[in-house]
Amino acid sequence: MAIIYSYPLQSTVVGDDIITGTKKGAVVTSKNPTVCWKITTLTNFTLTTLAAKPAYDDNAAAIAGGLAAGDIYQTTGAGAAPLNAAGILMVVQ
Repeated sequence: MAIIYSYPLQSTVVGDDIITGTKKGAVVTSKNPTVCWKITTLTNFTLTTLAAKPAYDDNAAAIAGGLAAGDIYQTTGAGAAPLNAAGILMVVQ
């Protein structure tokens, strides 16, 4: 089996590049759970996932809204500075 971490690192990434990894929960029919994703696919998934996060004014509002420590939310822009810009990704403390 290849030792992937020993491969050379690339400093330039483009959308058609491929990321290799293991798909959690994949049905393994060939005894090889390794899969590949294009960078653009992973980027779109990440942006869609983060954009769908709930929005709150601040950490206290996120907790009051039912989030727990470690959950991710985005700011509404109605919070006190520096949280007075919408879309800042935050982790509940």
